[in-house]
Amino acid sequence: MESMITIPNVVAAFGSTVIIGTVWICFQVVRIAYDPDLREIPGPLISTFTNIPLKIAILRGRRSVYIHALHEQYGPYVRIAPREIAIADFDAFRTIHRIGSDFNKGPWYQGQAPGQDSDDNSGVFCVLSNKAASHRRRRFQAAGTRKVVAEWEPQVVELVDLTVHRIQHDLQHRGESDVMKWWTFLASDVTGSLAFGEPFGNVQNGERSALVRDIEAAMPIIGMRIELPWTKPILDGLPTWCGNSWSPLFERFVGYGQDAVRATRAAQAGGSKTLFSKMVVQDEKEQEIPDDLIEKEARNVIVAGTDTTAMTLTYLTYAVLKHEQIKQRLVAELKRLSTRPTWGELENAKLLNNVIQETMRLYPAIPGSLMRTVPAGGAHLGGFVLPTGTQVATQAWTFHRDANVFDQPLRFNPDRWDNSTPAMKEHMMAFGGPTRICLGQNIARLEILYAVSTLFRTCPDITLAPSTTDNSMEMVDYFAIKPKAGKCVVIPV
Repeated sequence: MESMITIPNVVAAFGSTVIIGTVWICFQVVRIAYDPDLREIPGPLISTFTNIPLKIAILRGRRSVYIHALHEQYGPYVRIAPREIAIADFDAFRTIHRIGSDFNKGPWYQGQAPGQDSDDNSGVFCVLSNKAASHRRRRFQAAGTRKVVAEWEPQVVELVDLTVHRIQHDLQHRGESDVMKWWTFLASDVTGSLAFGEPFGNVQNGERSALVRDIEAAMPIIGMRIELPWTKPILDGLPTWCGNSWSPLFERFVGYGQDAVRATRAAQAGGSKTLFSKMVVQDEKEQEIPDDLIEKEARNVIVAGTDTTAMTLTYLTYAVLKHEQIKQRLVAELKRLSTRPTWGELENAKLLNNVIQETMRLYPAIPGSLMRTVPAGGAHLGGFVLPTGTQVATQAWTFHRDANVFDQPLRFNPDRWDNSTPAMKEHMMAFGGPTRICLGQNIARLEILYAVSTLFRTCPDITLAPSTTDNSMEMVDYFAIKPKAGKCVVIPV
């Protein structure tokens, strides 16, 4: 007699499946929690079972501060999630991030946007394999050398001059100016000029372009997709009328990438260059990079090139104005320079460069974890055995505050760089680790040097507004840092 399919039978089968699935999940959680190797690593007991405390810190914009506090409590190796280890051991950092390292980027990097979910279809920032990334990095590095970047110096200087003029106009006519807003406009326009052949018009128009608004709207969604992967199908599957702002936003970013490729090809035809000229050039020695990958590189650069430089300039302005004596010394040094200083002259201004270095130490634009995956065969670091596939993370925020390397590490002291030690230089990782160091650092440095020197030469008599306090400038960390208040207001003295 054939068995009857009845509602009670279906409910019973479903219930059994749920029970079996729950038991299996619990078994896996316990198995990982009590892994004989991982259990040796200190950390909060709850973190051996779940990453929820870490995720809460991340969603609050406090990941770097949270992990740093754990290092202070537990030491250089901390288990911050069942299979994630935070490391503040510099010998281990060298092993993980050395040239030729087998510690590839962790899967975290490919959670940012649809269409970048494998090494074959991702921009170089999201490519996990160090070997796979090396080819495109060479092409990027060729576009970011000092010699090439110097060709864009006039455009950068023009945009800096206009930006500082706007700040000065605000001070004279409104009695205050939000430098964070203007530095964001500047960084965005420099990126636009170098990637598209012309700025986005933020500084000229004095308001956020559509692209800047899209970047600001995208960051929370990107954070949600990365840190809570289970939300991806929900975010991607919602219809637009039901609150899905991601799909049209992503389509616009695709368009921005396509515009960058078209602008690069037009620039090539006209004998000029953009950031991506080395990628579209035909070269028998180099494999051609498809347009769709260049488009993705452009999208990543648009985001990365705006927030990081803008926040470095914002926190530098804040830090200098908090220390009147440092400001007066900086203004005096800048007055001794020629009327229109060159890049080389600015690089020889000792205090100016010390101030920039100290800002990047105390307020690194990307302070948080550089996620890497333990290679096949596992690894021995700091006396611990780390199983294959374990995620290990090092962060600039902690290395930059190592009291064994930096005297009074929480103090803003540019003069410490007058007698910098090899250890101080090694511990500075504002531009990332040696294997995957930021490819735009020469562009950022050119922009920062001119912006800082022009601001304090043009507006030497400025100070922080009463509304700009330690509390308002408290860092929130969603990969790149930002002040909690979302602004940094200055006023005339």
